[in-house]
Amino acid sequence: MLMLIFYFGAVPTMGDVKNFLYAWCGKRKVTPVYEIRAVGNKNRQKFMCEVRVTGFNYIGMGNSTNKKDAQTNAARDFLNYLVRVNEIKSEEIPAFGAGPVVASSGGVAETEGAAQGGNAPLGGPVPPHLALQTEIDGAQLSGPGSSGYGGAQWDRGANLKDYYSRKEEQEAQATLESEEVDLNAGLHGNWTLENAKARLNQFFQKEKIQGEYKYTQVGPDHNRSFIAEMTIYVKQLARRIFAREHGSNKKLAAQSCALSLVRQLYHLGVIEAYSGQTKKKEGESIEPYEVNITSHLENQLQSIVEEMGLEIIPPPDDPSIPAVLNLGKLAHFEPSQNQNQMGVVPWSPPQSNWNPWTSCNIDEGPLAYATPEQISIDIKSNLMYQLQNDQELQKILQERENLPVKKFEQEIQEAIHYNSVVIIRGATGCGKTTQVPQYILDEYIHSGRAAECSIVVTQPRRISAVSVAERVAYERGEEPGNSCGYSVRFESVLPRPHASVMFCTVGVLLRKLEAGIRGISHVIVDEIHERDINTDFLLVVLRDVVQAYPEIRVILMSATIDTSMFCEYFFNCPIIEVYGRTFPVQEYFLEDCIQMTKFIPPPKDKKKKDKDEEGGEDDDTNCNLICSGDYGPETKHHMAQLNEKETPFELIEALLKYIETLNVPGAVLVFLPGWNLIYTMQKYLEMNPHFGSQRYRILPLHSQIPREEQRKVFDPVPAGMTKNKFMVVFQVILSTNIAETSITINDVVYVIDSCKLETHMTPEMFRTPLHEVALSIKLLRLGGIGQFLAKAIEPPPLDAVIEAEHTLRELDALDCNDELTPLGRILARLPIEPRLGKMMIMGCIFYVGDAVCTISAATCFPEPFISEGKRLGYVHRNFAGNRFSDHVALLSVFQAWDHARIGGENAEMRFCEHKRLNMATLRMTWEAKVQLKDILVNSGFPEECLMTQIFNNTGPDNSLDTVISLLAFGLYPNVCFHKEKRKILTTEGRNALIHKSSVNCPFSSQDMKYPSPFFVFGEKIRTRAISAKAMTLVSPLQLLLFGSKKVTSDGEIIMLDDWIKLRMPHNAAACITALRAAMEALVVEVTKNPEIISDLDPLNKNMLNVIGEISKPLAAGINLTVGNMRLALCFHLRITVKSLEMALVHPRWHDMTMEEVAIEEEVAVATGVDMEVVTEVDIILIVVVLWEGDIQEREVVFKVVEAFEDLVEDIKVVEIEVEVDLEVVGVVEVAIDDIVVSQCKMMHELIFPTCLLC
Repeated sequence: MLMLIFYFGAVPTMGDVKNFLYAWCGKRKVTPVYEIRAVGNKNRQKFMCEVRVTGFNYIGMGNSTNKKDAQTNAARDFLNYLVRVNEIKSEEIPAFGAGPVVASSGGVAETEGAAQGGNAPLGGPVPPHLALQTEIDGAQLSGPGSSGYGGAQWDRGANLKDYYSRKEEQEAQATLESEEVDLNAGLHGNWTLENAKARLNQFFQKEKIQGEYKYTQVGPDHNRSFIAEMTIYVKQLARRIFAREHGSNKKLAAQSCALSLVRQLYHLGVIEAYSGQTKKKEGESIEPYEVNITSHLENQLQSIVEEMGLEIIPPPDDPSIPAVLNLGKLAHFEPSQNQNQMGVVPWSPPQSNWNPWTSCNIDEGPLAYATPEQISIDIKSNLMYQLQNDQELQKILQERENLPVKKFEQEIQEAIHYNSVVIIRGATGCGKTTQVPQYILDEYIHSGRAAECSIVVTQPRRISAVSVAERVAYERGEEPGNSCGYSVRFESVLPRPHASVMFCTVGVLLRKLEAGIRGISHVIVDEIHERDINTDFLLVVLRDVVQAYPEIRVILMSATIDTSMFCEYFFNCPIIEVYGRTFPVQEYFLEDCIQMTKFIPPPKDKKKKDKDEEGGEDDDTNCNLICSGDYGPETKHHMAQLNEKETPFELIEALLKYIETLNVPGAVLVFLPGWNLIYTMQKYLEMNPHFGSQRYRILPLHSQIPREEQRKVFDPVPAGMTKNKFMVVFQVILSTNIAETSITINDVVYVIDSCKLETHMTPEMFRTPLHEVALSIKLLRLGGIGQFLAKAIEPPPLDAVIEAEHTLRELDALDCNDELTPLGRILARLPIEPRLGKMMIMGCIFYVGDAVCTISAATCFPEPFISEGKRLGYVHRNFAGNRFSDHVALLSVFQAWDHARIGGENAEMRFCEHKRLNMATLRMTWEAKVQLKDILVNSGFPEECLMTQIFNNTGPDNSLDTVISLLAFGLYPNVCFHKEKRKILTTEGRNALIHKSSVNCPFSSQDMKYPSPFFVFGEKIRTRAISAKAMTLVSPLQLLLFGSKKVTSDGEIIMLDDWIKLRMPHNAAACITALRAAMEALVVEVTKNPEIISDLDPLNKNMLNVIGEISKPLAAGINLTVGNMRLALCFHLRITVKSLEMALVHPRWHDMTMEEVAIEEEVAVATGVDMEVVTEVDIILIVVVLWEGDIQEREVVFKVVEAFEDLVEDIKVVEIEVEVDLEVVGVVEVAIDDIVVSQCKMMHELIFPTCLLC
């Protein structure tokens, strides 16, 4: 039934934009739908409005400090879009402050009437008879303007139509609990590495397909791995499918590739699920762990479960058929309307009252009412004045004229003018990155169209985005923040709203896309050849945008590699080749370097090798043994002495001295594998008297160092002077090989490359989980996850897409229609891994939000500890207290650092230097945490739940217990079991090691006994062995609560994820598992309305209290404070005089424990307790015994004392005399109470009966 409403009143004035849009829609029998939401915190609250109209794939957006103006701004944005697609004329749109507009013959009604055959009246909405006729005729509203690219398809992706048509019936099977450890296998028809390759071979035989793996070697020879890839044609689907997987050897790579293909075939309905018996891997089994729960806690659990009315699963009648204790979800989000159509990110050209860099309307100040003409005139006049009066700027302009890209300026401008997409290919150093944006910008300014130009330039890394932005600002004679700015994660200096260039990382631009690509005229994507997942995602978005909005300009820039795939992907767009700046390069290889420097390798180090570090046998050939006959026997001999697995500092030193003899001014760029080696090499050179002189300037270049330090590498090499004579100053830049592709340093003349850049770049979309990018797809309303990713330049395999969707459903980020839930919307806005994002939300509920945000932010940066690749010393381990946790150590570092910097920057620097911490990393992590907290506050979470709090890492602290419980959730499934020494067993049942950067890593072959064998960890690293980094000790109850997915019980043994066995009461386990479900339900309610955290009902408060009790280590019978008893211990270090003196001059002395000194110098260490315990007890006496020589200088003893300063606070040296055969030169004494030597004797009778004092 059609309802017609006739209003007896005047036509709305043209100043009412919202009513104008309503009237225009009314003629088409559609209604504009406005959606308003509050953004920002309570102190600076704004309102964001989106308006949609059925039949148009565009979302109008506006924001303001009040709802009415936000709606008006959104309506105006939508009307501007209608102008661009020729639905209405611009003069019809109401202007701010405009009076009545006289209707013209070219009005909306006439346009509409022409469409209807000229039967429409001259003004007003379409009469009902014509509207009904329109409906009968089935006339459709037109969509976005045609582009000439319409309907262009990219057929490299798998055809997902068949898969998604059967998706509902497959989902039921996919969500069933798996019967094996590999939970992902259950999602993919139980196909695993063990059974997939045989099934693929069967498929080949049946279909008469000749399948061949293509292998590519990656990595250096001593640590090489392989990529296996294969494309097969599937007759049933009438198309190809593709897989590319990585493995440590060819066999594993081929197995992984076969697995991906088989799983894709399964999901596409070509092959069946695996029906055989899955083989259990040997060595997976661990003995049941005894969990001692107090009766008081059991009563608490029973009480809260009954109060909440939760189901308690009874023990099984038959122990051979275990009961599953998981309850499933107790609360669900209301399903959203399914997005049937493929969305496109909205785009609009620059507008006078819109700031594209903040995605906000400009409602205040002069720009709020300035016309585009006024803005353009002002910007042009300012630039002309600067060009005429700034002599320094004129010099810079002359320098820019000499860049190779300058010769191609006209060709580039013409190509951009006539094409929506242009590819520019040029070698590093040709000037494309800094000059192309300026050419575009200056052309708009000089032609009086400055207000029509806003350029965003993406870079793959923070360091390149910031450094290039600062370089461009310098070339324009200004500081960043005027015509040029930058925005990287957690740090921004934004440019002006109009006629400006913003450099940013790809991830930052993707997060801005929620507001659309509004107000941006040009998008430049630099370094497209790097193929990170964000860049590939952005290219899909831009390809769709270009088809819908051909007025936008997209420029893709790349180094000199094959760009034909990108050209084909973007509709065979033009490619401009920029030649130049490719100086003649002479390459010298290792044997050349040895020969011309006459280098003689130092004698091999006799240090004991840590067998655990090797991680197994290494049968790789030492390529340094291979040398051509063109070189002499001495060169061959010296080359064979070098270990290709190590970076030869001595050879780099020899090369630098050789370069110095050439007396050619310029910088030397040294490529090193990572920050640790950069730092160590810097110290190595600075401590060398030759390189520590005025003739050398040693500069590190890495994302970890402050930006001010990074900028120094771009400064020209200064000229030095001694005794009225000029001397050449050599600048040595130590960097990773990002300096080879991401940035250009003008005066580099020599490059020493110890880590050659890989030429084969595997797209990251094939190497990383897709759940983060999947969230972005849903947040940007781009349609189905699989359908969107199938449009990628190299689409990811279908099984990876399905895993991403499954992961997000498990996290409650997607509802039953695969649309974002309120929780999913928050997770999509957090620039952090989704599981960590949910952990942060749970942290807010427990009022430990700040700590959890700190830990989450720290995952984005390297560790703050400066360890030079060695195991952490006690100066760092002490931060963990008695928690055996890298995450607690991190929290303690920030707690102490925050306290230290109250005293000012000098105090902060002293603290970081004394504790050997990287100040830049601490600052960046802190800023990142602040931004994460801001996002949560802007999402509605109360600020009180994100307040900073002080933790006690040595005594009972239930807030810290809760943080560790939440870590078990956030880091899942990264759970491991400690076996012995450094060896651990991970979830997959594979052996791994504790990474040497962990506070839990024992020294040498020392065996450690931890209060609990269970740990969670941040990530696994593959070098010569698999190592777990960022480890935290957890109790079995914390794993049961938050660190497991599948929990079963046979009545006596509780099994977690089919591999961890706990011997504990069935009822207690069932209650704890039920509380997990109740906690998940609370998260659902909180994310719908985060403000309820401030006023939770008593039942939920009680539940949180019980979870706090479960989180206590003592709840599982684990006592962390045993080591805090006051004991009297003696350390006996028997060190030769020569050994001790060598240790004292060792450059790493202050980072070494006494045990390390002893091990390195092959000195016998006799100690009655683990060194680890030293940090937990009050040390009474440390006796230093020197034998085989005497020490006359007491300073040596004081040096020994300094080594222990970080263990205890109050140390003093006393001299004693003891009638023994060995001379005792000193005692380090800690004054604590009146504990006497007799207690020392009593302890040592038990621990070490030969104490020299006793």
